[in-house]
Parts: sequence; C-alpha cells; structure tokens
Amino acid sequence: MQTIPSPITAEQPITAEQIEQFHQDGFLVVENLFAPEQVERLLQRFDRLYAGEFETGIYPDEWHWNPYLGKSGVAGQMTGVWRCDRAMATIVMSEKAGQIAAALEGWSGARLLTDGLWQKPPTAKETTLHQDSMYIKSHTPTGAMTCWVALSNAFPGASTIEYVPGSHAWTVSAAVPEFHNQNKSYLSEMQQAAKLAGVEKTEVVQMKLAPGSCVFHHGNIWHGSGQNLVDVVRRSLVIIHVSAEAKFQAAGSYVQGGYVAGKYRIHGDDTMDESFFPIVWREDGYRTPFLEAYDS
Repeated sequence: MQTIPSPITAEQPITAEQIEQFHQDGFLVVENLFAPEQVERLLQRFDRLYAGEFETGIYPDEWHWNPYLGKSGVAGQMTGVWRCDRAMATIVMSEKAGQIAAALEGWSGARLLTDGLWQKPPTAKETTLHQDSMYIKSHTPTGAMTCWVALSNAFPGASTIEYVPGSHAWTVSAAVPEFHNQNKSYLSEMQQAAKLAGVEKTEVVQMKLAPGSCVFHHGNIWHGSGQNLVDVVRRSLVIIHVSAEAKFQAAGSYVQGGYVAGKYRIHGDDTMDESFFPIVWREDGYRTPFLEAYDS
C-alpha cells in the first residue's frame, strides 16, 4: 500500500527532505495555500465564466462545455482564464505558488505558462490518466510544475485527482487519444506506459483535499480522475509553471504539444513575452511589474 507523504502548510518553508520526497513520489500536498475567502470569490465566478461572461472581454484559450450547448453530466474545462477574469488572475498569479514550484524544481524563478479551470458535475465521466508533459513541449529548458488546487472538497468517489507515485520517472508518452469521454478504461494508457517502463504493478492513490489546499506535481507524473459518483460538483483550478528562464524552442523543433503557449509566440523570436507568460516569483525579488495590480 502506497503511503501518501504528510502534507505541509503554506506557512512552512519547503525543506530538503520534502524536496527529496517530491522527486521520489512526483507530488507534494500543501494545505491551505489559499484562504476560504479567496476560494469563495472564485466559486462565485464559475457559472458566469461557463456562461460566457468574461469580465475583461477576453475569451479563454480553450473552452469546453457551456450551459446553452453542453450536455448534462459532462465536465467543463477552460484554459487561459486569468486573462478573462481578474479574480481568477489574483489566484493564478500567486507569488507563494510560484515560489514553491521553483523550490521543488530547483529553478531560480517561476513563470506562469497557463492555467486551467475545471468543474465535474455528478455522473461526469473519468478524465484519462495522462502526463502534462504530453501537452507542454513548446519551451526550453523543458520541465513544468502543476499546482492542482481544490476549490471544493476533493475526496475518493467525487472525482478527486489521483496519481501513480513514481511514474514521473517513466518516458513521456504520446498524447492520450481520448481525454474526456473515453470509451475504454481511463487507466489503460497509463497501464500501457507502465509495461513499456518495465513496471509490473502500479497503484493509483486518490487525494483528499479541503478547499484551498493543493497538490504540486511533476510534469511527467501520470494523473487523472475517476467518475464523479456523488451528488456534488467537483471544482478545481490548475496553475502550470515553467522556469523563469524558459524560452520558446526553435521553430519546427517540436511536432506535437504546446499549441496553447505557441499561439503567443512572436514570429522569429524565442522570447516568452511577460505580457503572456509573467514571472510570478524570482529569487532576486523580481516579479513582472503588471502583477502589482493583482497583489492588493
């Protein structure tokens, strides 16, 4: 039986032992990263966002499901929501989240790559286990850190996030063919990858998190979520960081993955412009200047 490492709280500094544990397991739980009033402010924005009411007038990069065209019991997903809503941006630009991501990866700073907003109503199907790195291939140095934030109580049976500990050491696979409404086991792609890695037996651990708590996970770890079997809507926010030093790869050097970030590339330039990829924390104290608007 896999033992989930003891969580830490946001007030505690990351220790060398916790960094070592993260690199062993591929994830680390941090409790109470965001306060109840911050979570409540985000929850009040959900229905408006999925109904297409974008405070800033900017559409998200991706938008799956809305109350007018979507089917009941289907998961909703948006990415790039920080550009659409300032309440979301305040959380996504968290300096503390960036600092933790940098500490775990050994970066000198953390740059926001993108975000993701999720809701899974009762009966919503599984989300296929996958590796985030399948979809994040546009930058160098490679590597990404995901902060998965619970905005509702996350627990087994309610489509909580789940991990295969140690699977971040496996080779990065091709993107899974079916992500939301698969017609086969949501574990099948992971199980196939395990065989290729020479792993005979895998164990999936399901997280239990209170609203405002989160899991930081390695970009290569296999993760996903089961079907929502209870009468609650599971809501969560994903924040994905890369190194503050990250730049775009040379044009044509990647074939698949990275299309969301790649759309903000300036022709002939490898710079990840801070207007689109702000630096949320750096060890020398620098933080992209326009983020001051979200710090109050």
